[in-house]
Amino acid sequence: MSNNVNPIDVEQFLKGLNFPAQKDEIVKYANNHHASDSIINAIKTIPDHEYRSAADAARETYNKEKPDQPYGLGSCDD
Repeated sequence: MSNNVNPIDVEQFLKGLNFPAQKDEIVKYANNHHASDSIINAIKTIPDHEYRSAADAARETYNKEKPDQPYGLGSCDD
């Protein structure tokens, strides 16, 4: 899990990828589409299996051990 990436940002970045997708496909997509280092590093930490959607993959980047991490609607800048 990543220390400093918002799962919503990961989900938004992955919206252009066709799902279902394996972890290696997701990492390749992120690299090929010039994702930020924090997004790439977060994606590299997710478990190695098939994901059904961008939200499914992004959910795995949430660090439950860091409760001050932005997550969900409360993390959006208005």
